Amino acid sequence: MMLAATMIFGAMTIFSKQILAELEVFNMVALRFLIAFAVCFGVFHKRYRSVDRETTLHAWALGTFLFVSYLCMVVGCKYTTASNAGFMMSLVAFFTPLIVWVQERVAPGRRQVASIFITLLGVGLMCLSGTLTLNKGDLVCIGSAFFYAFQMLYTERYAEKHDPVVLGTFQLIFVAVYGFIFAFILEDSFRLPVSGAGWGQLLYLALGCGALGFILQTSAEKFSSASHATIIYASQPVFVAVFSHLMLGEPISLRQVAGIIIVFIGVLITVRPESTEGEGNEIQER
Repeated sequence: MMLAATMIFGAMTIFSKQILAELEVFNMVALRFLIAFAVCFGVFHKRYRSVDRETTLHAWALGTFLFVSYLCMVVGCKYTTASNAGFMMSLVAFFTPLIVWVQERVAPGRRQVASIFITLLGVGLMCLSGTLTLNKGDLVCIGSAFFYAFQMLYTERYAEKHDPVVLGTFQLIFVAVYGFIFAFILEDSFRLPVSGAGWGQLLYLALGCGALGFILQTSAEKFSSASHATIIYASQPVFVAVFSHLMLGEPISLRQVAGIIIVFIGVLITVRPESTEGEGNEIQER
């Protein structure tokens, strides 16, 4: 489920770039998440009968982390390259076990550490040029990964207490509210897409990335730790590259192919069942 969600999110970069030709950033965020929530509520309204004050607070917290992460990504991409931004966002796989270590005093096992560094090596090989110098855009994108690590970590914790479908979709309305607030404060006007292609792109972002993607992520984290899930999430640049090649005709270099192979080696290390190994079980058993 997490790999499917990551693949869905991989096409998000392409459609987001295309829809921004018709809509401003927060205008798009507000519409995207409002449509996603409206459709999910229409489909799962009976399950929303279980919503209480605690569910609302937890969905608000997840929506806040998600919106701040998205805001950092949008701002950071203005000042750095898309390749650098992709690598910085993959650092969510590094931040999540680090946060767990600080908060819960649970250190990652050696296999998990190896998986993180192998995955980041592959992503770096795909995304980064020969020299890497950090600019303010890179730092803001690192902030995006940091806040998304909290979003995934608390998704794991809250999914154990609530219906994952309700939790995964209820957070979307809070992101939409933030989007409307920022759109009216910072942007000149609020409008709808003007072309059929624009509506198609918006609906993919709403129903694919916004609805199905977060249902899959939240459901996956009910059965797996956030540290485990974020390593899979770090493979997102692989799907960005593949979709860019298939949909936009962008070439994939031999270096990127090598990076893709290394990324999946790192992911396979972490998803392989650990029943025969003692090492790293503390993360799995949390």
